[in-house]
Amino acid sequence: MPQAVRKARWMAHPQALAALLATDGDLMRRTRAWLADPGSMTLKLKKRTDSFSVRLLRQRPGRILADEHEALRISPRSRVVERDVILLGDGQPVVFGHTVLSTGSVKSDWPFFSKLGTTPLGANLFFDPLVGRSPIQYARLSAGHPLMRRIAQALPESELPTSLLARRSLFTRRGGVLMVTDVFLPALEALMRPLPAHVPIEKR
Repeated sequence: MPQAVRKARWMAHPQALAALLATDGDLMRRTRAWLADPGSMTLKLKKRTDSFSVRLLRQRPGRILADEHEALRISPRSRVVERDVILLGDGQPVVFGHTVLSTGSVKSDWPFFSKLGTTPLGANLFFDPLVGRSPIQYARLSAGHPLMRRIAQALPESELPTSLLARRSLFTRRGGVLMVTDVFLPALEALMRPLPAHVPIEKR
């Protein structure tokens, strides 16, 4: 597979993806805001759905992807532990989550990782005072990217576009580094609409 297909071009600002987001101005602004939101994706989805769940696809040792090793500052031949999940809102797959970390840091720096199961990763990352986060990076993943192939395998009955928007960032805890990538699935668009304004109850 050509190297250009296996590697995405990760950028430092979501505005760099403006031409790829949408022709609809409101949708473009909402999408950009969701991509750049530094908060927990889990909490954001829970606020906009009646039911939220995590479908665990895999959590096992593997090889670092071609566009990940430089960000993690490890060898391209490094063995890592990876975790892939689908986040579901009201039964619809809305985000594909991919997490990768070096095998040596699981027990020492991320002791909760091996016991996550279907617990969302954000439940630990965003409420641990020892965890720091790097700036978010943004990319468009083409159909040949390894994560796009995994999404297609996980959702064989879905009609996926030829590319999807993604974001990623590094999390640090003590000496360990963990990278989380969120890939936005088509059904997420419906949840990006603004929450309805609170209507106060009229006093009698």
